[in-house]
Amino acid sequence: MLPKCHLDLDLLRALVAIADTASFSQAATQLGRSQSAISLQIKRLEELVGRPLLERIQGRVTGPTDDGHVLLDYARQMLRLNDEAYSCFAAPLMTGTLRVGMPEELMESIFPAALKRFHEGHPRILLQLRSSMSSQLLAALEAGELDVTLFKHTEPVAPEGTLTLWHEPLVWVAAEGYRHCLPSSLPLALFGDGCAFRLAATTALARAGMSWHIAYCGASYTGMRHAVTAGLGVAVLPLSLVTTHMAQISKELPALPECHIAVKYAAGPAHPAAARLIEMVKEQIWRDRRPTPAPLTAIA
Repeated sequence: MLPKCHLDLDLLRALVAIADTASFSQAATQLGRSQSAISLQIKRLEELVGRPLLERIQGRVTGPTDDGHVLLDYARQMLRLNDEAYSCFAAPLMTGTLRVGMPEELMESIFPAALKRFHEGHPRILLQLRSSMSSQLLAALEAGELDVTLFKHTEPVAPEGTLTLWHEPLVWVAAEGYRHCLPSSLPLALFGDGCAFRLAATTALARAGMSWHIAYCGASYTGMRHAVTAGLGVAVLPLSLVTTHMAQISKELPALPECHIAVKYAAGPAHPAAARLIEMVKEQIWRDRRPTPAPLTAIA
């Protein structure tokens, strides 16, 4: 009879985080722990099962081993059941209305899966959602109209009182095969005034002394995607939002800052359900937004 071995869920959570992010440092950030602590957790887990679980080349994670893939499947099931079981007991303590602000593109991509999980675990919470530009969401939070909001910014240091959930490069994108002769006026596809991406684009072009004009202006990511793929103009988007029929362009265009997705809570005691919802959104972002390089196209 095999001896019983109890797998620590914290160790399994570390393994899943590393598999999802392909990085010890990013997994540490996601779990709010130090990189050395995450390394020790994986070492302990590998000692428990007696098998290597991660492939490493020169200290970098290249993916799970065959045994790692097997354990990952079990780990995801065990963590899901653990979180659902906990939510069943936590949910009766969480009632009332939770007012949430969120940028539009997260409503399209990340939020549906997170919302489904939240409703399953906290059916007595009534969510009121507002989708708008980050500047407007922050203003609504300050006015007491929201309990918590996610927002975008491009500052190198997070604004005071906020927590960063994700960051990635901003890139210039256009339709596949797009051609434009610089330095004539660059047609831009932009979101409206107050958008962090718009400000990043126009500031970078101004510093480079490049002329531009607005070829498309809209409020939704869906509209922006169609405008770009139709060849109306060049846009600035986070790398993870570069989809099919789009290509990064870089020749003669100025560098852009990183995009950050951050969260800010209303002043005073936090709504008890707010942190749980944000944690689910964070998990979904890390699961879905693993940037992969899109093909580079030079502007000719």
